[in-house]
Amino acid sequence: MSEQRGDSEQLDDFASAQGLRVDQATGVRRLLTSFRNFMATKRLGAAGVILVVLWSVIAVGTVGDGGGWLGIGRYDSRDVFEIASSKYADDKIANVLDGLSADISDADLRALVSDEGIYEQPAADVGVQGEMVVYALSRVDDGSLLEWLVDEQQIAIEGGTISDVDRLLASGTDNPLITASLLGPSGKHWFGTDRAGHDLFSRVTEGARLSLYIGFFATLIGVVAGTLTGLVSGSLGGGVDLTINRVLDAVQSFPPIAFLLLIASITDPSALWVTLSLSVLGIAPTNRIVRGSVIQIREMPYVEAARTIGASSQRVMGMHILPNIMAPLIVIFSITIGAFILAEAALSFLGLGTLDVSWGKMIADGRQFIVYSPWTSLWAGLALTSLVFGFNVLGDALRDVLDPRQRGSR
Repeated sequence: MSEQRGDSEQLDDFASAQGLRVDQATGVRRLLTSFRNFMATKRLGAAGVILVVLWSVIAVGTVGDGGGWLGIGRYDSRDVFEIASSKYADDKIANVLDGLSADISDADLRALVSDEGIYEQPAADVGVQGEMVVYALSRVDDGSLLEWLVDEQQIAIEGGTISDVDRLLASGTDNPLITASLLGPSGKHWFGTDRAGHDLFSRVTEGARLSLYIGFFATLIGVVAGTLTGLVSGSLGGGVDLTINRVLDAVQSFPPIAFLLLIASITDPSALWVTLSLSVLGIAPTNRIVRGSVIQIREMPYVEAARTIGASSQRVMGMHILPNIMAPLIVIFSITIGAFILAEAALSFLGLGTLDVSWGKMIADGRQFIVYSPWTSLWAGLALTSLVFGFNVLGDALRDVLDPRQRGSR
């Protein structure tokens, strides 16, 4: 070990004597330096890194119970139902209090709100009359019922008399669920709510997890399979190369949208099947790029030298060819993720995606309200655009950095 260290020191001294700079940085330091230079010189690439990391953090934050990002926001249908029911209950209580004295006693308030009939048939149809009574009694016990209704702009107190100022009934929204529907952005719902009363902030963050899950794993399967077939066909050539490429040409002859529609029609609407069907579309393009690179590299002197000393085909492919095509593979991987995220959103927009929360499905659900409730589609569209844009500009910047032919032209 000491001999190796002595040889290294002698080599460093020789290099210094010749006026050459000796790089003493470790692998980690070199990596950090390269990353810093990338962020400083490739502005669009840096923006892509920030967007990808941001959405990845958001996606990880949605894991677990409770819905929303790190528990912020409401996604669970039961929570949404309870929010809607409380608004509905407030409206019905305001109707009963209309015209009564503001000095009404707590006993009279308890008697009024305990009558399940005041919550009318819509509440009975969904079986939440008892819950509304419990909710209203808790407000009475706290001594905050009237103050709460005033704050919620359900009633006004003028001259000692209570008046109902809510206009839900006039607008035809006499339903426990519809009362929370299509609310605009506010402190309670940062992005507003959709037609079903779901909190859009939590649904947008939930959709990030599905998009990244499908995009990453579909790309991983497709790129790995395409790399293996490209290595084998480019290295071995002959009949093997011809057979693999004819099979992939047959797969590519199907229009992508027709292939995805066919798979969607014969499988269950699950994330697994969407991932697998998208991954098939990524095999042929990756195979073509890898095969072309392998054909160029296999004629290099170091590959010929490896074969001369008896290296097997597997060793040549794994130890000498594969490491030299990693740069284009990284670029392919980053760009393909964005394409697959967009493809998943397109399938969901057409109603052929998964049953989970999807940005494409959110855009489709909100398009009928786009005129008077644009937020129903706006946030999902902006989220999809930013994530796909991030992967695309990141892949383009990586191509400029990793492709030697691009370095001299930029």
